[in-house]
Amino acid sequence: MDREPDSRTAGCCDRTYWAWKFVDFPGARFQEALCVLSFLYATDGPGNRQYRNPRLLEWIGNGLRFWSRIQYADGSFDEAYPFERSLAATAFTSFYIGEALGFLGSDLPADIRGSALETLERAGRWLSTNDESHGFLSNHLAAAAAALYHVGRLTGRSEFATRSRYFRDRILARQSREGWYDEYGGADPGYQTHGSFYLARLSQLNGDSELAASLARSTAWLSCFIHPDGSIGGEYTSRNTQTYYPAAFEMLSAGDPSAAWIARTMRASVWSGAAAGPRTVDIYNYFPMLNNLVFAWLAVAKLQSSSPLAEAPPPGQELLWFPEAGFARILRGRYAAYVGTAKGGVIKVFDRTRGTILFRDSGYLGETDRGRGCSTQYQDAKRQVRVSASHIEVEGGLATFSRPTMSPLRFLGFRLFSLTIGRVASVGRWLKRQLVNVLVYRRRPLRVSFRRSIDFQNDRIIITDDFKGADGLALRYLRSGAEFTTIHMGSSRYFINGALDPVPPAAASSVELDTRRIPSGVQVRREVSLLEGSS
Repeated sequence: MDREPDSRTAGCCDRTYWAWKFVDFPGARFQEALCVLSFLYATDGPGNRQYRNPRLLEWIGNGLRFWSRIQYADGSFDEAYPFERSLAATAFTSFYIGEALGFLGSDLPADIRGSALETLERAGRWLSTNDESHGFLSNHLAAAAAALYHVGRLTGRSEFATRSRYFRDRILARQSREGWYDEYGGADPGYQTHGSFYLARLSQLNGDSELAASLARSTAWLSCFIHPDGSIGGEYTSRNTQTYYPAAFEMLSAGDPSAAWIARTMRASVWSGAAAGPRTVDIYNYFPMLNNLVFAWLAVAKLQSSSPLAEAPPPGQELLWFPEAGFARILRGRYAAYVGTAKGGVIKVFDRTRGTILFRDSGYLGETDRGRGCSTQYQDAKRQVRVSASHIEVEGGLATFSRPTMSPLRFLGFRLFSLTIGRVASVGRWLKRQLVNVLVYRRRPLRVSFRRSIDFQNDRIIITDDFKGADGLALRYLRSGAEFTTIHMGSSRYFINGALDPVPPAAASSVELDTRRIPSGVQVRREVSLLEGSS
């Protein structure tokens, strides 16, 4: 935070903007830091030297003033670029400011509190007339629902609670019958841990029994995808994330056995780095993660004397198959395998006893003769699949994808657009849709078919991949890869400890195809032994 009271950017928590001056606008979401700071100010406990610290309260006040100053007149905020008018930035910051005001209570000077409430009301009015239009992201809508509940509670205006219900209803309407919440048209356990927190907090505040039942279905599904090494998610999921936000499960554990099992099982991962968390996320997820730990701590402190029952996911089933998500879990005596059929047969295998990774394969990655990336790994829930406890078969193909980065010229054009006609709200929404289409959805199929067959035996896994199609001759190369992704997702590819775990030599080696053989058909067969010391 810029802590100089006379600075033009006093209270700004975007250090890249105010200190380094490497960016040309302050990202509103960095002001979410005010929540954890307010918690530290208001909470007495061992080792907390910031309790009732008047200087900290002054800094928090400056942060609230800065948050109010960067709000647009219509009530919205920016996250990624100027004049974005982001639902995410407006919803997340409003939620956390609402929580901060609750921590601070009457200690906050009346003029600063009054200004923050006016800013919250403007944000609430904007959220009441705007929606996410570039995709369905349950975690964003959950934050909007919880933020609007805070605005209604703090201002006494019932229309904000009504709009909160609207976002809540949209999420529940799109919840899969299998239990997962929609993230860009698929299931993503990492993001589900984040979005579930806002829903759990909303349920905690308003006593919504239907929402509590929805969360129970969510935690029961999610418990099936906690890996034996304490990690979660990855390349077989819709958004490739491996982050774990613990608060929802600690908050729900008293009445939800699945949530209690997740909370108990994953506590070690929070500290060890087995799942992406505060040790490895970058600044864009750091404040939400710190704030999440605040609410996890509060929940644990509240449950000090109770011992909630914990219920593990079904232990005796060799196969758990969720066709809507495109996720399969195979359990054998030695190992647990997780397969993303919607992602083309991406697979991860773990040692159930030792809690270590044994094998990982994200599909095939290549390049066309025009320099475009291509892969078998892309989200498609409509693939032809056959699933049993001993055999999984997935059909698909090769498709190109885009992973652009900024260049000076591209950045200049982007800024000129956003600072001119991009300032018009409808044009800005169109721009966001185009960006998401390029970075997430866009792919062009190639004339190459792909079929992956996976046979599960007690001591080994046999993977057979078949390729055939005319566009094989247009490929510069095509090889298998243990870990890679093909869509833009800033919250993916964080380091986790398991990334450095050794795997059997056969599991670690990459297979490169002779692309000249693809038009007439080529088959790759790999046998991965899971016995110690063999490959």
